[in-house]
Amino acid sequence: MDARKSSGTGWVVTLVGILAAVAIAINMFKVPPTMGLLMADLGIGPALGGWLMTVPTITGLILALPSGGLTDKFGPKKVGLFAILSAAVGSLLGTFSPTIELLLVSRFVEGLSFALIGVAVPALISMWFSPEKSGAPMTIWSGWVPIGMLAIFTGANLFISADDPGTWTNVWWVSTALLAVAAVLYLIFVKAPAGYAAEKAPKISLVAGMKSPSTWLLALIFAMFAFIMYAVSTFAPTYCMQELGYSIEDSNLYSSLITVGMIVGVVLMTPVLNKVVKLKSRIWLLVASMVLTALIAVLAFNVPPSATVAVMVVTGIVLQLVPAVIWPIAPSAAVAPIYIGTTFGVIALGRSIGGFGNASIGTLIETSGWGAAIVLLVGIGVVGVVACLALLKFLKDPADAPAPANASAGEEEAAGR
Repeated sequence: MDARKSSGTGWVVTLVGILAAVAIAINMFKVPPTMGLLMADLGIGPALGGWLMTVPTITGLILALPSGGLTDKFGPKKVGLFAILSAAVGSLLGTFSPTIELLLVSRFVEGLSFALIGVAVPALISMWFSPEKSGAPMTIWSGWVPIGMLAIFTGANLFISADDPGTWTNVWWVSTALLAVAAVLYLIFVKAPAGYAAEKAPKISLVAGMKSPSTWLLALIFAMFAFIMYAVSTFAPTYCMQELGYSIEDSNLYSSLITVGMIVGVVLMTPVLNKVVKLKSRIWLLVASMVLTALIAVLAFNVPPSATVAVMVVTGIVLQLVPAVIWPIAPSAAVAPIYIGTTFGVIALGRSIGGFGNASIGTLIETSGWGAAIVLLVGIGVVGVVACLALLKFLKDPADAPAPANASAGEEEAAGR
């Protein structure tokens, strides 16, 4: 009997993994709501303060590919537990950092966790759920970042005081405590299905795991999506201030509705991906999602003041579609089951690369205006749509993909990847 059919235990493992990832997301995004306090307490400006988010992003970019290989070799439980503990150690180190230099070192350590957990948990889900059953758990997983962001953005005010800059450390303490709880739960509940052999594979080749054209197409799609998503979410407050005339407080409030919309997107897409189980149908759903993502850039930066709330929520919903669809597709792109972690690592690399588009968008807005930024974002979206359509050629259900004559079992499974 396939152990993955025992979905009761699989759901427990999945939810614990997602909760651990949310704790890491909370830890990663604790900087923005405390930035004012950090600058006042450490005597730094916005430029240096911005590095507190840039440093862990760089760590994630460096670790994107190795994280997949490490997950394939050591298994998602060991890698995930290391991710949680590295976040806890980094957060604890940051709590006692008297200078920006030491705090940046702590953020580098925390960046390890974000990169590793982003590969370990989807690999864990793939162990417990077959591709046709993975729609709902993968869709819920896709919301780990917006859920963590919303939690810390709304909860940080409970632990800080505008009159006491040093209270930013309270948020670091809370984050460390959440990570400690997550580590205990992960250690107790996370395990592989009985008879699952991927973690015991004798030889894992990172190069072999990256030989799937479909994997790289998914990475390209995620890069194009991330470029648009980060641009829209980052510059939405600026747009609200410059073009709509809102105060900074109202601009931040309205922009936070994008995160709310993302969570709504998770809720809406979970039953959809649970029903849409055929690989080809999921790819067409990905095409539609990427088209909407390209169009949302036009809407997000052309907001009628009377419709600000609705536009921001709709923007968030649309910006959650591609991740919700791409994660259930990803395991089917792996060369073989033992390389699922590598596939997720390559896709994570695409996400990290896309995140570096903010600098170019910011420069374009400053020099040529919002219209030029919209044109670029739509063009990026078109590239993503073309990559989605290419998946229809390269990625097929195993039953529909012809295997070469005299192919081994592993090669047959990889046919069409």
